[in-house]
Amino acid sequence: MMFRPVLWPIFLLAILLCQCAPYRAAWQLGWSNADAEDSIMLVLTDPPSLGWKRIQQHSALHPEFHSFLKQIGQPDCLAESVQADRRYIILYYLEQRRAFSLRTAARSVSEPMQVSGPYPITDEEYALLSSFQKKALQGIGR
Repeated sequence: MMFRPVLWPIFLLAILLCQCAPYRAAWQLGWSNADAEDSIMLVLTDPPSLGWKRIQQHSALHPEFHSFLKQIGQPDCLAESVQADRRYIILYYLEQRRAFSLRTAARSVSEPMQVSGPYPITDEEYALLSSFQKKALQGIGR
């Protein structure tokens, strides 16, 4: 079956639009990287918070991180920082009053994430993060 000449422009447009998806995804990852650096983020699925989006992005890039989250569960808060060529992530679990530290290459996904912890959360950290979580939940009517 051959394409009619009228359908060729539509076919080519569809092919070109499909090719844009990886670039759009890469741009969004770069955009959220910039927003996440040196930030503490609440992890909410509804509505999806930046922290939740970062969890999803790291899970897609690092299968070991995805496995870790399946085993331990979704954190309440996430802190992310880049120093030199390393990305540091801290996952906070408020109810259990513990945190995990993760480290990976800042600009490469070939190196697996290294996990350490759990570490106890200090009373000051707990008070700050709980207040942050409570205010955010009140702001969205929960």
